[in-house]
Formats: sequence, C-alpha cells, structure tokens
Amino acid sequence: MQCVLKVCPQVKNEALDVLFASAWAGHRNAKIRPLLAQALVYVCAYEGKRLVGFAKVVGDGGVHGFLLDPTVAPDRQRKGIGKRLVARCAEEARRRGVEWLHVDYEPSLKAFYQACGFRHTEAGLRNLKEKRPNQAPEPTRTAVTSRAGARLTPAARVAQL
Repeated sequence: MQCVLKVCPQVKNEALDVLFASAWAGHRNAKIRPLLAQALVYVCAYEGKRLVGFAKVVGDGGVHGFLLDPTVAPDRQRKGIGKRLVARCAEEARRRGVEWLHVDYEPSLKAFYQACGFRHTEAGLRNLKEKRPNQAPEPTRTAVTSRAGARLTPAARVAQL
C-alpha cells in the first residue's frame, strides 16, 4: 500500500495514541492534539486511513526548530517512511524560516539521523523535575511597591520600566 504524507492534517488523539503506544514502551494516552497547536509544523504518514508515522517541529520564534516525536509504526519501519517524514518536516520548517533544525536521539539512531542530513553534536539536557544535589533553595518573593507604598501588579511593574 502506498504511504502518503500529509502536512498538518486533522488527526485524532486516538490515532496518535495508537501509533505512539505501538512504538514507545510506556506511552500513556495523552491529549496530544492541543500540543499540535504549538507546533510550527507536523507531518503524518498514512497508509489508507491508518496513521503509520508522525513527526513535528517546534520553533523558538526565530531561526531554530526542534524535531520532536518522529515515530513510525513498528511493522512499517525500515521502509523509508521515517526518512520521508524527517525530510518533509525539514522542508516545511525551512519554508517557515527555520535555518537550524535540532534533534536529540539515542546513540543507536545516529546512522539514521546522519542519513537524514544531521551531523552529530553534543548537547546538554536537564530534567527540571529532578532536584539537583546542592541546589540552592528557591528565592523568596519580595513584594514590589510604588513610591507611595502601594503593592504593584506585574503589569504595573512593567509600566514603570
């Protein structure tokens, strides 16, 4: 069956959850569609009505984009669908002004991403849910007041700048 790529189609949470659950161990059903509204672009791969692949790019509002969630159903992998998804995401991101496309990947996927045109770089990653050892305590919030002593709202603080 022919695989057709669609850019930013209407896609149901259920279809995305089925795809992600088939490819990612431990995937929990999630409300994915609202996240798509934040994406610069996303691409779906269909065989007939079946969603067999997905990838998206989020942007920083400038020249950087980040390739996220590239996924192909396990029974459809190694057929070129992933490379096509990544290439189409890159093409669409370029059309939207992205100059630098970033991706994080497991070491076992290095050859795949190099074949997609990425070069290996070292990058940092920090889990913001984990407390770091010897982390300084959170600063206490102090009230900002006007010259007259009235407490200022954040908008009033900005207006004084």
